[in-house]
Amino acid sequence: MVSGHWAFQFAGMIAVGFISVFQYILKIFSDFIFKNNASLRREMEFHADAVATYVTNPKEQTSSLLRLDLSNAAFNSSFMFYADSEQKYLPENLFENQTYLMKIFSERNNHPYENNLPKVDLEDSTRYNKTKIEIEDQWSFHPETDKRIEAIWKNKTKNIPENNELAKNIIRGFDEICKALTSKYLTLYNIKNVGEVVDDSERFLQLYNEKYPYQSIYSDFNGYYERHNPVLENIEELINSETPLGNDLFNDKKVSLVHEKAGIESDLQTLNQLVANPKIIKTFKCNGRLYKASEAKILIPRFTKDLEKIKSEITENDKNIFQYFYQKADENDKKVLIGKYKTFAKLDHEFDMFQNSIHNFIPHLQFIMVTLPVEEIRKHRANLLKNEKPFKEVIKHFVEESGYKEFLSIENKQVLKDFVKSEYIYFNNDKYIQQEVDAIFSLINEYQTILNKAYSEYKVQLIDFQADLDKAS
Repeated sequence: MVSGHWAFQFAGMIAVGFISVFQYILKIFSDFIFKNNASLRREMEFHADAVATYVTNPKEQTSSLLRLDLSNAAFNSSFMFYADSEQKYLPENLFENQTYLMKIFSERNNHPYENNLPKVDLEDSTRYNKTKIEIEDQWSFHPETDKRIEAIWKNKTKNIPENNELAKNIIRGFDEICKALTSKYLTLYNIKNVGEVVDDSERFLQLYNEKYPYQSIYSDFNGYYERHNPVLENIEELINSETPLGNDLFNDKKVSLVHEKAGIESDLQTLNQLVANPKIIKTFKCNGRLYKASEAKILIPRFTKDLEKIKSEITENDKNIFQYFYQKADENDKKVLIGKYKTFAKLDHEFDMFQNSIHNFIPHLQFIMVTLPVEEIRKHRANLLKNEKPFKEVIKHFVEESGYKEFLSIENKQVLKDFVKSEYIYFNNDKYIQQEVDAIFSLINEYQTILNKAYSEYKVQLIDFQADLDKAS
């Protein structure tokens, strides 16, 4: 879950299966009683598993444990949809959204669905998470999953027959509990009670897929492009190279490189945060070894070197991929393929600039979201208007000169140009001009959507073109 608050974790667990309720009840007590003793907490985790296994059985307990990451991802993604909607939408039941989204995620990752729940193998649970940094804090300590599973199968149970009944069918008032916890969760994260209330799961999935479109074409290449963008510079230098074998370009080993890169990038981010905030924790683990927080800086060069090595290997593979498809293409398709790689490289190069323009401008709008004295509002407003000028210049460049201009609809261009020409003042006569406030938030949302959509759709065009070349041969 997003929060360490046990009540919401508990609700998230029962939303996807009854078995883990017992384990979580014992976890609450172990966290409370043994919060300053890691070894005792570890033993309590194993004890909680043992009690849960006794009440249920090893198969159900293991199944529940293995789908936790998928359940977390579904809950976090559901919440982030609303958090990113700029108060346009409000959930009635986050846990129902979580359940529906978990099924979508399962289909995308080829997890079979059994008894209305995803079936996740231990190998599946570790395939995508390649991080090596483990943060141990007093409120969230778990032994390694494989060791917990090994112990679970040795535990006694009083229930040999399986019971696949879902929690929602057993707990009285389940939906009302989830709705109440949703309201508390929104309050916890300062999500205001405004916007369209999304009380239908089909409506939620429609809105979610519009905001975060999923391209099934990625599956044609074993998920290689799921977390990787095919960006190559100096493409012409590759056209006369020897053609590589196509059956090794998208195998599990190559796909694993992509996930290793993501893992190292995540670890580097964690290490840099520890360097910047050394007092947050006392210790952390890296590859099983215990380090003091103050030692985080000594690991950064090593991880940076590893990242460059992985990037080099992926780039080399991307070059081989281009050469493979280039040799498959006829003369006309060769030109098209080169053009698509060049265009995508340009879009990728510009993406960070436009994304940063959004990230840098949004903080200047935050004062509008809170109640402040009039004089303070005027100071913030003056700063906003000052920073609005360079923001408009970036948008003007986006519309008129960037590689993205070719992918903008007439409506897109008009919305962005209208803002560039606008002269909003946002606040007058001691009150906000609501029409202008709504307009600026709507503009940012539209700008972000256009940027993401153009980038992702062109990436799919490039990958789709390669897939067509493969099928045509």
